[in-house]
Amino acid sequence: MNEPAPPPHGPRGRRPDDWSSADWPPDAADVSDTSVLPGPASTTVFPPDAGDAASARTAEFAADEATRALPPAVPRVPAAPSSGPGPAGAPSATTPLMPPEPAGPALPLGVAPSASAAPPVGAAPPPGAPAPFAAPPPDALSQFDLVHDRTGTASLKWDFAAERGRPASALPLWVADMDHRTAPAVTSALLWRVRHGIFGYTEPDAAYRAALTGWFARRYGWAVDPAWNVITPGVVPALALAVRALTGPGDAVVIEEPVYYPFRQVVEDNGRSVVSVPLTRDADGVYRRDPAALEDALARTGARLLLLCNPHNPVGRVWSREELDELAEVTGRHGVVVVSDEIHADLALPGRRTTPFASLGGEVAARTITCTSPSKAFNLAGLQVANILIPDAGLRARFRAELNALGYSQPNALGLTACRAAYESGDAWLDELRGHIAAAREHVVARLARIPGIEATPTEGTYLLWLDCRGLLERSGLEARELDEFILRRAGLWLDDGAIFGAGGEGFTRINVACARAVLDEALDRLAAAVEALPARRSRHAEAAAA
Repeated sequence: MNEPAPPPHGPRGRRPDDWSSADWPPDAADVSDTSVLPGPASTTVFPPDAGDAASARTAEFAADEATRALPPAVPRVPAAPSSGPGPAGAPSATTPLMPPEPAGPALPLGVAPSASAAPPVGAAPPPGAPAPFAAPPPDALSQFDLVHDRTGTASLKWDFAAERGRPASALPLWVADMDHRTAPAVTSALLWRVRHGIFGYTEPDAAYRAALTGWFARRYGWAVDPAWNVITPGVVPALALAVRALTGPGDAVVIEEPVYYPFRQVVEDNGRSVVSVPLTRDADGVYRRDPAALEDALARTGARLLLLCNPHNPVGRVWSREELDELAEVTGRHGVVVVSDEIHADLALPGRRTTPFASLGGEVAARTITCTSPSKAFNLAGLQVANILIPDAGLRARFRAELNALGYSQPNALGLTACRAAYESGDAWLDELRGHIAAAREHVVARLARIPGIEATPTEGTYLLWLDCRGLLERSGLEARELDEFILRRAGLWLDDGAIFGAGGEGFTRINVACARAVLDEALDRLAAAVEALPARRSRHAEAAAA
């Protein structure tokens, strides 16, 4: 008996990569909890022996995944309903994962959806919208206030405390990934790709290139040529590749400290010399660049490569166009190539917008390597895809040669899928996230006003806050080298000690606020209790010493 012929382009008669924005609605509900995979069978996908995953349907979790396990002492957050009517446009528990075929034709392959419906960068929430931290009723919880259990997922943040010498009870707010689920459009696209079930070698296609250029055009007003793009597994590997491609052993490379600690590591680990030009801090706590100090360092060391952090991690500056123009002028006089880490560019807070360094003009672009990725803004770090934009053909060839020497060729297929979906359909979700992060920052600032000796540095971007704890050290008698141990052992918090960020980091700590309000409040409660107990503990020591 003859078997029926397969459909011409996949299980639904369409190419699996023939997607449109209609397939990934930005306002779709959380498909991983409420949707099902299309297919004739009803077998659950998990456990692994449940049958052919290509024809499986997902099952409802036995316990609501959003609340089944919380960090110690963190109150449970009510979960969104898993069945019944939901918000307008949200699927029910029986809604197919992939929407029905659109009534009209899908967008042609490689054509990006119109940006006309996307809210402007920095747009304020609509009037009357509940603030993320305004204790909304359970049926109106922000998606960013749900607490998700990440334990048991090989999460670097949540599952490796013992391996890194931290107690299991410590609340981890250190590494720069979010405890929020990614945009539903991304999840839907990934599930569609997984449903296809074939993960062979891949390359960026016309649709990916259109998504990439469309994103930078509408979010930054920057015309990016897709030919500039070199894909790497991440931004940090790209920094290392640039150092290797553009300098030789012993050459000087400039960094601006305090700064994300891999900046120093990729220079030193490749046998180059670090030239640290410290940022200055105003009386109002705002960090700024000292152009005179930079000029002196370039003239003194002969450095021809500078690693720029834009926006800056950990101090949270979104460098203004004027500041970047000044940097371009100084580096241009000395023939310096600038490698600009712009991985946090999409996370400028509402009312601000990152200026890509290479967008300043042709001369600047010709000596700039721009390192970008959706991993921070859309929580995709584990999918390892970065778009490294190099307008100058000569620089690009040198960078590619170093990449080829490592044996790296085709990128992660799921990383490409996720990046395309984020850049095609993630605008609305991202702008909601930015509003949530802004509210989280203000919440932390308000809480710290009641914790003596600790204050947040003014922040313009990223979901990382740089906390000045020097007042706490002064009033308590603690040494700067004791700060991290105090926060870990007495407050039960796993943060990033400021000292690892280099010059000017001593007495500071970095906290990640990309988590649910309940988790953030638990962290602040622990910190407040530890600080309150600290003077009394020191006083007892003093009394014992006097006796």
